[in-house]
Amino acid sequence: MITDARQVAQSHPLFFDVCIIGGGAAGITLAIELAERGTRVVLLEGGGLSPDPMTQELYVGENLGLTRERLSESRSRYLGGSTNCWGGWCRPLDDIDFEARPWIADSGWPITKAALAPYYRRSQAWLQLPELGYDLSDWREGIAQREASLLPIERTGLQNVLSQLSPPTRYGMQYRERLSSLPNLTVMLFANAARILTNETASNVTGIEVKTLNGNRFTVGAKYFTLASGGIENARLLLLSNQVQTAGLGNGHDVVGRYYMDHPRVKSHLLRVSDAKRYRTLYDATLHRIHTGRGAVSRDIEIHLAPTFEQQRLLELSNSRTYLVARYSNDLTKSFFALKALQRAISGRSHFGYPRSRVFRDVVRQLPTLLLNAPTTALTVADVRFNSIRTRNDYSLETVFEPVPNRQSRVTLSARADALGLRQAVVDWRLTDQDRDNFQRQTQLVLDGLVQMEVVQPSTEGRVRETIWPDDVMGCWHHMGTTRMSDDPARGVVNADCRVHGIHNLYIAGSSVFPTVGSDSPTITIVALALRLADRISMELARPEVVTAGQARSAA
Repeated sequence: MITDARQVAQSHPLFFDVCIIGGGAAGITLAIELAERGTRVVLLEGGGLSPDPMTQELYVGENLGLTRERLSESRSRYLGGSTNCWGGWCRPLDDIDFEARPWIADSGWPITKAALAPYYRRSQAWLQLPELGYDLSDWREGIAQREASLLPIERTGLQNVLSQLSPPTRYGMQYRERLSSLPNLTVMLFANAARILTNETASNVTGIEVKTLNGNRFTVGAKYFTLASGGIENARLLLLSNQVQTAGLGNGHDVVGRYYMDHPRVKSHLLRVSDAKRYRTLYDATLHRIHTGRGAVSRDIEIHLAPTFEQQRLLELSNSRTYLVARYSNDLTKSFFALKALQRAISGRSHFGYPRSRVFRDVVRQLPTLLLNAPTTALTVADVRFNSIRTRNDYSLETVFEPVPNRQSRVTLSARADALGLRQAVVDWRLTDQDRDNFQRQTQLVLDGLVQMEVVQPSTEGRVRETIWPDDVMGCWHHMGTTRMSDDPARGVVNADCRVHGIHNLYIAGSSVFPTVGSDSPTITIVALALRLADRISMELARPEVVTAGQARSAA
């Protein structure tokens, strides 16, 4: 059932088998998997069924590093979590992403891709994807039916890499009926986890202190607990829970919040693609479910270029993916940037519940630019609206690359408090000289390979300007690494089973446990890890029962 935590009266102790904090892809997958096996589960979601501005403001925090967007604008605080603002890209991490690579410090997972393989397969259905895999041979017939072709890149050191595109699955909507109908699953909306409560040695979690914006307070107990609130909030909650371990729960080695990563995204070279109509439907990232003069383009796969794994080892590169991005005739004008700002303002109300007054204010700010440049504005709108797949030839390269783990890139706590009295998050996202070198060599490798095969010609404009590092770097809203996985407690927060070191009954789900992050969207790996964690917790629950402190109080 789905309930409202603002109306919960704790006249008797609330106790479950498993308590999950966070109703995104990881939390909902884990909750349904466990509940359908007969486990008594409570899922604490900080938001409601739809975006709400007051709730969204609880994500406000500080940026000290590279992230351009406000912290409240890169996450969605309502049922479904960040699947509400997800683009749908899916691809499992590569084998090399799990390896300890000598040229990348602190790389290597304590599990292999083979260990996740069965869970990746199960993730396909959760994300509304077909059973077909990610090998290009699985899709050759479908590619031929699209009258499309793969870029010829033989002997260039590059490979064509395929991603599948989810509709995208909005977890809050897609799985609401299952969440409502399972008799042993309770979903509490507007239930904000304020602190993790433990015994006197912090070896066992006894409960979660819950707060709501209307002043309600209560505690939820369970045998096992899982944090599934994302790469920023998982670390924040551990740091806030410092009543026994003063540096924060699970932070005896000062790792909680460190190694924060996002996927850096940079546009670089300008070029003209020969016979673009053969390649654009597969390689142009801007065609993802846009409307053109010929109707909607809805793709189920996308292809990008990356250095082969042999080249990555030979040249000591991190992983990456490079797309073609169509250029519009006026894409460097003031009108174009004003229209993009207008689009962000309108989508902000849809994804984050911005009040109409804020959207109106942001729209009004762009009107002078649009009106003063009316002819250019009209041409830009027409160019985007009638974006012909067949005729566009001018492109940029856009590269998303794997950052190297960086201990100094981190999430900490601010002196400022939110409306619940909890210290806000501070995100200091940092990249390194090695990241810059990786980006430059990866993009040059792609450009040289395409020129060698006579597929592209560098634009006479060359580049708009030399890439300015790191000012031209954007993120992908992928918050990862802050509770990283390692069997060594000095190097990680959780072990290979995603259990917090030194705490018997506390697990963490989601991309915050990634030690390295590959170059692909983390969602399918998040779901795979959640499915694996469901098996682990089920196995723990099947063991002879151990009475926790919270359960003992409930029995009394």
